[in-house]
Amino acid sequence: MAIFELDGSGHWIGSKLAQGPFTGLQGGGVASVMVAELERIAAQEGLGAAMSVSVEFLRPTPLLPLKTYPKSLRQGRRSSVLTNEVWADGKQTAAATVCVIHSVGGLAIPSKEPLDINVDQIAPLPPRDAPHGDPWLMDNFEIRPGADGVIWFRHKNAITPDATPLASVLGPADWTHGLARPSEPKLADPNVNLQVALARHPCGEHIGIRPKTTWTSEGIGLGEGALFDEHGEIGRVAMSAVLIPFA
Repeated sequence: MAIFELDGSGHWIGSKLAQGPFTGLQGGGVASVMVAELERIAAQEGLGAAMSVSVEFLRPTPLLPLKTYPKSLRQGRRSSVLTNEVWADGKQTAAATVCVIHSVGGLAIPSKEPLDINVDQIAPLPPRDAPHGDPWLMDNFEIRPGADGVIWFRHKNAITPDATPLASVLGPADWTHGLARPSEPKLADPNVNLQVALARHPCGEHIGIRPKTTWTSEGIGLGEGALFDEHGEIGRVAMSAVLIPFA
């Protein structure tokens, strides 16, 4: 069973595993729902592959039935732009813009030698409890610390029933800023957006992130990182974070 399921009225229903560390749902899960719908539209209309997304988190998304509004903003010969929104309890909580690209193929551009990493040989980290004590989206991941500062994620359950390539990256990618956060002082660090751009879609179950963060005394943080599958680098992630002292 997926973390989010559609009900008979066209609303997405999230399980408790969709929750984040703070109030409401984890942003990466909400982003995955929006993007998975857009990837399905792109596939149905033959628009190409979804290769980048920009997500804005307007307010916390509550654990309530979610309504989405996917649409095609522009369709071009080489690239198309699609958008989606999430609404809950009569309020918009998030928006996503996806760029879909038609590949050309046959270009004489040398590619990097693929890596060959067996992530399953790395011992997983112990589970990490949410601050609120309930299930959360982190419980849905098997997490392993790899070489060169790369943290590997594997979904235990799909976010949506028919997981799509770009959407499958967003759940892990949304944790990037939290993977390299300061331990003192005690701060909450919700991200207000999420941007991911891929050079190619991931192969296999594991998504790796090599995170880097910048924190300022003005209460603003930046998370960024390189994204990997077991064969090499696949893209980049970035987000802005608001730093809030714990009460």
